[in-house]
Amino acid sequence: MNPRGVTSQQGNRINRRRLLQAAGATGLALGAGSGLSRSTAAQQTTLTFLRHEHPPANNLEKELIQQYEQANPNIKINYVIVPDVDLFTKFQAMTVAGTPPDIVNFESSSIPAVRQRDLLAPVDLSAVGVADLAELEGRYVANALSGYVFDDQLFALPSELSDYVMWVNTQMLETAGVEAPRTWEEMSEIGQKLVIRSGNQVTQEAIALPLGFPGVQFLVLDAMVRQAGGQLFSDDGREAYLTSDPVLKAVATLTGFVQTDKITDPALNGTTAGGDRDLFQNGVAAMMLTGGSWYRGTLLESKVGENAIPVPFPRYEGGPDVAGDLYGYGLTVGAKSANPAEAWKFAAMLASHGTDYFQKAEGLFIGDAETAEGGAAGEYPNWSTFKDELGKGQYPPRLYQFNEIGDIVGRTADAIIRSGDDPKAALEAAQSQVTPLLNT
Repeated sequence: MNPRGVTSQQGNRINRRRLLQAAGATGLALGAGSGLSRSTAAQQTTLTFLRHEHPPANNLEKELIQQYEQANPNIKINYVIVPDVDLFTKFQAMTVAGTPPDIVNFESSSIPAVRQRDLLAPVDLSAVGVADLAELEGRYVANALSGYVFDDQLFALPSELSDYVMWVNTQMLETAGVEAPRTWEEMSEIGQKLVIRSGNQVTQEAIALPLGFPGVQFLVLDAMVRQAGGQLFSDDGREAYLTSDPVLKAVATLTGFVQTDKITDPALNGTTAGGDRDLFQNGVAAMMLTGGSWYRGTLLESKVGENAIPVPFPRYEGGPDVAGDLYGYGLTVGAKSANPAEAWKFAAMLASHGTDYFQKAEGLFIGDAETAEGGAAGEYPNWSTFKDELGKGQYPPRLYQFNEIGDIVGRTADAIIRSGDDPKAALEAAQSQVTPLLNT
């Protein structure tokens, strides 16, 4: 799932499952092929780095690769860039062909499944220059590495770390004479003052919800359920709690904004994923819930411009102080890489350029403490909001079938919110659907 844009889950849902099955079944062949592919030049080691397309980051990495190859003439980096929606397909093709990439920049939600199939090598701590995991954790902000630790071993270095904050249009709030709500309860009250209607038609809504965007809806709902004192799934991903009181409370809150408070109008979203962002960018919605620090560049070029600022994700009154879900990408090394130590050294080099990513890749934050506490971040507007929220967020459940389950849960919530029907029956049906997909 790509929390920034249209998710890859619809197009790659089947491919991802087949990939993991095929890759797990061809492990011996992968080992043989991997060795052969790197034996053509005895004096030079070639590392293949598979990465999704993100031009600002890609341009920086091309520079860093050139510098790295000059400093390490025995290393050649084969840099393979593909569109985000095609990354798993490319990984599958390379893996099945017996030439798996040494380094892959996976989405954080994908890593549990890939690791569960024994396709990843644990981070070589000596290769990245630390004595133990605790020392490495000290180089990152709180919780940055937590999504990649399995059985006390780390399997990825963050290459992007974010979470959702709430973005507000300060001009709209000022005109209405209100401040940004701090709680979901305040949202209901304040939202009434932000809605503008022309006859029976809403021309300005208080908040745009991520309707028609199930993967993103899942992340919003997961955070709200934690704020209500519960979980969507158990920590080990073996149990679902979709009919629990905290889940019912979170769904009821979102449904109430539409059906009772009428501070948001699903008809405005249309049928395209990301409609909530379009509404906010075009000055139709006063608030939205699905953007991180990376979103600021897009907003500056939109109609809302400098009027958009981030504020903390709302909480429930008296509930846990939990922010939006953490998400991002992680640099991984394949279990069948012929040169894992060299691959981790290269990954560590990239991870050492956090400030360069932040400055040259439109605010892309890789989770390192040096950047978070440095001058570049200090000059970034409202950085303290992003930083504080990251420290209070958690990664979503470690589900091996994350995209499939996220799609079911997100679509179920979407249907309840739009219809206003009793959520229990729909959530019971969703529970039955996800049960066969839970971790085993």
